Amino acid sequence: MPDVVKTYDMEIYVFDFDGTITTRDTFALFLRYYAGTPRWISNIVRLLPTFIAYKLGRIDRHAVKAAVIKQFFAGELAADVETKAAQFAKDVIPGLIRPAALRRVQTLLGHPGCGPESLYICSASIGPYLRVWASSWNIHLKNVMATELAINDERITGDLQGYNVWGENKVRRILDQFAPHSVKIMEAYGDTRGDREMLHAAKASFFRPFRVTPISD
Repeated sequence: MPDVVKTYDMEIYVFDFDGTITTRDTFALFLRYYAGTPRWISNIVRLLPTFIAYKLGRIDRHAVKAAVIKQFFAGELAADVETKAAQFAKDVIPGLIRPAALRRVQTLLGHPGCGPESLYICSASIGPYLRVWASSWNIHLKNVMATELAINDERITGDLQGYNVWGENKVRRILDQFAPHSVKIMEAYGDTRGDREMLHAAKASFFRPFRVTPISD
């Protein structure tokens, strides 16, 4: 009996952002950029019990992310966050981009088998600055799958809208994006444990592919 070849409604190419496309964690940098150094220090001090609880294994990284977002953004005007995020995307992120990663993104954007419709960013970083950066390279805003801040009456509530897009939640976010239709990850690019499930779900996976390997003598 011949094998049945499964067909999918959509085939996509997915990139993690922090550490894969960039050289550093942009979320951590944005916290200081947004708050300013004095308030950043104050917030970090208040978060020390949370960080210690994580180190001791009492809470997971999702709880840490929720606590950090609440501490830094609860009650802030959404418009202020968006404005600062746009500045951050223009002033800071370009200097963090790995040239080889950007070349691969541009190649896929121009490839008839992929193009802007099929290239996605899937990141635990927050959406506001990721969308600004993505749009500057002709990546569709709807193709940015990120951790989102909940908003009510034009202010950040301090909660997540949905969930932290890390680990198994990356695959969950991709499936949520396309439900009820089926999707096949043709290529996935990542660099940490948080990308493992997404990489395993892909037809072809690439772990830390854009880092320059020193030439030995």
